[in-house]
Amino acid sequence: MPGEPRNNDLLRPQSSAVYRRRRLVALVLLVVVLAIVVGLVWWLVSLFRPAAGEDAPAPTSSPSVAATPSGEAAASPEASATGTAPESGATDGAGDDPSASPSASGEAAASGNCPPGDIVISAATDQPTYGDGEEPVLELRVDNTGEEPCEANLGTTQQVFTVYSGSDRIFSTEDCQVDGQDALVEISPDEQERARFTWPRVRSAEDCGETTTEPRSGTYRLEVSLGELKAQPVTFNLQ
Repeated sequence: MPGEPRNNDLLRPQSSAVYRRRRLVALVLLVVVLAIVVGLVWWLVSLFRPAAGEDAPAPTSSPSVAATPSGEAAASPEASATGTAPESGATDGAGDDPSASPSASGEAAASGNCPPGDIVISAATDQPTYGDGEEPVLELRVDNTGEEPCEANLGTTQQVFTVYSGSDRIFSTEDCQVDGQDALVEISPDEQERARFTWPRVRSAEDCGETTTEPRSGTYRLEVSLGELKAQPVTFNLQ
């Protein structure tokens, strides 16, 4: 309106001092906001932090596996079509059978904690000659020649009875074995374990195949093994 003074402050640029004051105020407000945020975060963290000296719960340990009891007798596998399953774990005094052969030491123990060389095995039959229709009883004998008791695997998974006639392989318990079992047996020094197998005078074939011929009269050779241990063979006669 003519004649009235005009407010030029609205058109005049702000001075540099005003801008500095505004920046200072904004900086102070930013510092205050950051302090509030940091304090809030610290408070939230402290809510979930374990109290001083409080131990964290210990992890639950997994259940342990029970060890096989020592001295457990070997479980016999099912009888196959070729004969009776070996009888394992029968214990007798050493040297009470006149037909026993000299024992042969294997290169390593079959299984268990027996030191190599302490376990000695031998082959034997219950009599040297069998009449017509008599079934030979084959034996695998195990001795501990060490000074301390030890455990060895005497199960049917380790036992092998094989009958030969010259170079002809007549019969083996490996051919038709079903569900062989492991058996850790503790053997004391000078103690003997025996496994027996009654051979029904039949042939066997690998993979339990069918056979058509029967063993004839003559001299036969028994070889036994227990894992990696092999015994000296013994002979017997069929009439």
